[in-house]
Amino acid sequence: MLTLQEVTARNFDEIVGLERESVEFVGKPEYVLAEAYVYRSDSTAFGIYSGETPVGLVIIRDRPEAGYPYSFTGLFIADGFRGRGLGQEAVEAIMRKFRAERFRDAVEIQVNQANAAALKIYLRCGFREVRRASWNPDFIVLRAEL
Repeated sequence: MLTLQEVTARNFDEIVGLERESVEFVGKPEYVLAEAYVYRSDSTAFGIYSGETPVGLVIIRDRPEAGYPYSFTGLFIADGFRGRGLGQEAVEAIMRKFRAERFRDAVEIQVNQANAAALKIYLRCGFREVRRASWNPDFIVLRAEL
């Protein structure tokens, strides 16, 4: 079972060192970590771990003051771990975290509609398309109830 560990000074080097050849839909670790830092008022970067081994990264966003649902972005599984079903396991771990907190009743994410692999995983995990993203017609908003 995959777990999430907040990225701190203790695990920063191993997370930033995750290999990412393809960056078509999600950037390299340093870009994802920079995004989490820039939006740190409502975003936290988490390493995705299989036991003690980091296998991926995600940014979890929480904006309670605006009444927004939970969200996450920048999710990726490192190259050496792809093709093992870890993407779906990562989404399930993220959803477990949200359910355990119980501060919101839903999760919304934005995904490029051309990212067929991600869409397949999200739909399997209970997400449904609710609308097009207002900022870019290539992106759709998916929602899952908690």
